Amino acid sequence: MKNNLTIYVLNYPGAMPSAMVGIQDIFTIANQQAERELFSIIPLSSIVPKNNEERRVVFIPPCLNKQLPSFADPEILALLNRWYKSGAVLVAACAGVFWLANAGLLDGKQATTHWRLCQRLSDSYPAIKQVSGREVVVDQGDIVTAAGLYAFQDLSLHLIARFSGFKLAKKVSDFCLLDLNGRLQAYYQRFHQDFSHGDTLMVKAQQFCSRHLWPSMSVSQIANHCHISERTLLRRFKKATGFTPKQYIIQLKVEKAKQFMELGKISIEEIGYNLGYADTSNFIKIFKKIAGITPSEFRAKQKIL
Repeated sequence: MKNNLTIYVLNYPGAMPSAMVGIQDIFTIANQQAERELFSIIPLSSIVPKNNEERRVVFIPPCLNKQLPSFADPEILALLNRWYKSGAVLVAACAGVFWLANAGLLDGKQATTHWRLCQRLSDSYPAIKQVSGREVVVDQGDIVTAAGLYAFQDLSLHLIARFSGFKLAKKVSDFCLLDLNGRLQAYYQRFHQDFSHGDTLMVKAQQFCSRHLWPSMSVSQIANHCHISERTLLRRFKKATGFTPKQYIIQLKVEKAKQFMELGKISIEEIGYNLGYADTSNFIKIFKKIAGITPSEFRAKQKIL
């Protein structure tokens, strides 16, 4: 029989209190369902066990702070690297993933985080192989990352299935009324316009884009509206929003399509046409590229939710 799994939880400033307790609760329930002690939960310390046979996981919970910390505390980063080198599996949820990125432990790997943070993670740490906004859990073997604030639940179930089998994970999920069917965060992802960057002229450009989605709008029209050159617009718009004007408009159109589909009264073909896509197949292709799922998959999930 395999050794029990010890889960060391990192309690850092800003760590989500309910996650700290929730992680303990889920694995306690797993022990109860298994009718034996399979999992031990203890706080992460600077002392790395010398017993290499011990199966151990370092669990980094999500961050609840409105303003995310820098995730750059040198002592914590050094601590994570020591545990990683000792053979521990490091797992993180939501913004907690940034601890792994700052420690250099995501270099060359795939990862995920909350969909609102995916672009920031990708831009800030280009050494990451891929940041996925589709999956809730991405398992890279010695590193496992999860998406939103309460994805610590999905991550905990994933660890139970990985280390003690699917059967026990299913018993825990059924008991807790949690979903073990591989949720996708793509169903929840939305595009929110950010006007907090401080460039008032680019706010004007963003608002112009929002008001003129139909018909298709050119970069020159946006530049003319702001009374600047196209070159200046491209440079300042990208710096302010992280997107080119064309990319931004596509994001707005996909978000508008989602809103139409939530109403449930308009066909996908008509939605595409209203957004300037006479070719429905082209609309579906663009929607899937941005959302990670097809319009039909998104609409079907809304009926369930």
